[in-house]
Amino acid sequence: MHKENAAPVAKDSQLSVFALAAIGALACIAADMVHEAVGHGTASLLMSDPILSLSTVAIQNARPSRLVSAAGTIANLIVGVSSLLLLRRIRGLTPSAYFLWLFGAFNLFNVGYLVASACMNSGDWAAVISGLSPSWLWRCLLGFVGIIFYFLSLRWVASFAIDFVNHRQVAIEDSRRLVWPAYLAAGVVLTVASILNPISPSLILVSGIGASFGLNCGLLFLPPIIVRNANYHGVGERRIPFGAFWLIVSVFICGLFIGILGPGINFSN
Repeated sequence: MHKENAAPVAKDSQLSVFALAAIGALACIAADMVHEAVGHGTASLLMSDPILSLSTVAIQNARPSRLVSAAGTIANLIVGVSSLLLLRRIRGLTPSAYFLWLFGAFNLFNVGYLVASACMNSGDWAAVISGLSPSWLWRCLLGFVGIIFYFLSLRWVASFAIDFVNHRQVAIEDSRRLVWPAYLAAGVVLTVASILNPISPSLILVSGIGASFGLNCGLLFLPPIIVRNANYHGVGERRIPFGAFWLIVSVFICGLFIGILGPGINFSN
C-alpha cells in the first residue's frame, strides 16, 4: 500500500513556558507604562496639568482634560504600530523578536478600552466624550470605532504569528504555547499590582483584571487563526529556551512594578 510522505511533526516543544511567561510579563508591564507614563504623563506635561500620583492603574491629575484622557491609548497605538514595524526587520523568532511581537500586541489591544468605556460609561474614553450630546450616539460611535480597530489589530498581530509558522520558526502545534504563558503571566502581574492601588478597590476589576485579561484576550483567538491560515506543518526551527537572563530581569522588573508602582507614587506632597 502506497503512503504519502508526511511532514515531520515536532514531538518536543522548542518554546520554554518559563521564558515565554517571563517575556510576556515584561511586555505587558512596558505597555502599561506606555499608557500611563508616556501617554497620560507626557500629555499632562504638555498641558501643564500637574500630576498628583502615578500607579499601575491610573495617573491622577489636578484637573480633567480630554487630551490627557485620550493620550494613553493614542500612545499605545503609536508605540504598538512602531514595534510591529520594527519586528519586520528582525529575521527569526528570537526572544527579542517575541518580546517585540507581544509588546506590539499588548499596546494595540489597548484600543479595546474604547469599547469598555462605551459599555460602562467610565474610564478614559468616557471622560473624552463627557458632555458631548447626544450621549448614546457618542457611546455607540466610540464602541464601533473600538471594535473595528481591535479587529484590525488582531488581524495584524495574527499575521506575524502565521509568518512565524510559515517561515518554519515555530511548529503549528505550538500555537497555543506561543500565547497562553504570556497571556496568563501578564494578567497575573497586572492584577496583583492593581490590588495595591491607592485609588479604589473597584480598579482591581476594571484596571487590573479588565485591562489585562480582558483587553488582551485577543491573544487567545490567535491559535485557531494560526491553524486555519498557516501552510507549514513541520518542525519549528527556532528555539526560545529557558534562560536565566529573561527570568531574572522579569522577576526584578515585576517586583519593582508591583512593589513601587502598585501602591503608587505620590507627587502632590
